[in-house]
Amino acid sequence: MEARTDAAGNGTAPTASGRYERHPHLYLEHEGGTTVLLAERTLFKVHEYFLKRHSIVFASMFTLRPGDTPLEGQSDDLPILLPDVSAVDFARFLFLFYPRNIVTGDLTTLDEWTSVLRIAHRYEFEAYVKLAVERIDKLASPVERILLARRYDIPAWLEQAYFALCVREASLTLDEGTHLGMEDVILISDLRQRIRGPQGRFAFAEQHVRWTIRSCLHTPSPS
Repeated sequence: MEARTDAAGNGTAPTASGRYERHPHLYLEHEGGTTVLLAERTLFKVHEYFLKRHSIVFASMFTLRPGDTPLEGQSDDLPILLPDVSAVDFARFLFLFYPRNIVTGDLTTLDEWTSVLRIAHRYEFEAYVKLAVERIDKLASPVERILLARRYDIPAWLEQAYFALCVREASLTLDEGTHLGMEDVILISDLRQRIRGPQGRFAFAEQHVRWTIRSCLHTPSPS
């Protein structure tokens, strides 16, 4: 059988049945205490310990396994299914536990850390949600932070992102407006007008601007 590649461009090893492909780095074939998981057509075999310790969802999943039926996760033919999970996203998340680059880690881009946030949020890896938020905060633009904040319920990002868009000299670009949608475009345009004087220049103290933004977003003041 010819070698294949997964969605991330890595070579994958075919299974005996040929139904799925084993991830080349995240299928620990001869390790004990592991479980087999399937995302899209890619099999992962990793230590159950990490999943149970850090994820509320996986901890419940492993605790509630029935005793009289074949256990999912014990073989390639009966893996734990991860519906609607991208193999690329799951691999990026697992590289936090199994880094190929010990010194700097494997994840550096916004897209990679967004994958981590997506998996951590879905399976309630609370510590890793916080980690992803910290990393993304340094990588994402204000518009990207607004979109991610809405999608993954991160209200702390909204005020600062709106503030950055409101006080900058340049108005929203067409691309930014397209991504944000009409409601946000109108809101940001209204806020920019409120905080500017007759000459169109920033005219209020930062505290007042932030209060105005919180009022429009109906968010509480930071403690």
